[in-house]
Amino acid sequence: MKNEEACSLENKSCIPCSGGVPPLSKEEIQKYQKEVTGWEVNSSGHLFKTITFKDFMGAMNLANKIAVVAEKEGHHPDITIAWGKCTVEIWTHKINGLTESDFILAAKIDAL
Repeated sequence: MKNEEACSLENKSCIPCSGGVPPLSKEEIQKYQKEVTGWEVNSSGHLFKTITFKDFMGAMNLANKIAVVAEKEGHHPDITIAWGKCTVEIWTHKINGLTESDFILAAKIDAL
């Protein structure tokens, strides 16, 4: 069961970034990570998660659902499909770092 904070992120909308804002600090990232499930920060400073499946179509179906959410939010992650897994990588390209919108998208993906 999700905590209330995760639900609040899920119910927010991504805000387009036009640049000029600082990426989240390590402390802010750690706070937001507690509000999503299983997302990690990679060496590039991007949010990522790998979801596993018993077949190829499970991963493909999730990727298609993510695409719908991403298009609605105007925030597009990198999605990699392989047999039995779907890996999602999210970051705000304009600042090459993380913003609250990245965690909002992660929470919406968790809800799928």
